[in-house]
Amino acid sequence: MEDKKDKSDRLRYLHGEKQRQEKRKNIYLEQLQEIKSLLEINEKEIKYNEGWIKFHEDSIEEHKKHIQETSDLDEKIEHENKLKFHLEQIEEHHKKTIEYHKKELDAIKREAKLFEEGIKRCEEQVHFLNEKIRQNSD
Repeated sequence: MEDKKDKSDRLRYLHGEKQRQEKRKNIYLEQLQEIKSLLEINEKEIKYNEGWIKFHEDSIEEHKKHIQETSDLDEKIEHENKLKFHLEQIEEHHKKTIEYHKKELDAIKREAKLFEEGIKRCEEQVHFLNEKIRQNSD
């Protein structure tokens, strides 16, 4: 009688542990989905700002060309001001924004790796617990 109670208690414990591991795994899976969406957002932001940098670089070349080709002082000054604006936009805005999103990407990738490792550990634990449940059910 005592042996059946011990076995019953052991099985209840093993099933409870298995449920906790499966719940934990599901939490990790949900977090991983959110993290993957953050990866996409940051990658899109980088591409978006790289597109703006290309636009500003093309504009810089056009303004340099106008500065060299014109003899009108007011027009030269206007193009120099526009040139300065585009340079500032690249250096003070877009490059800094890209740098920020690259740092975010690095952090998010590390975070994703931790959740992936957690999922793997949970799966290993569930497999182990299933084996113990099978052994104790005989």
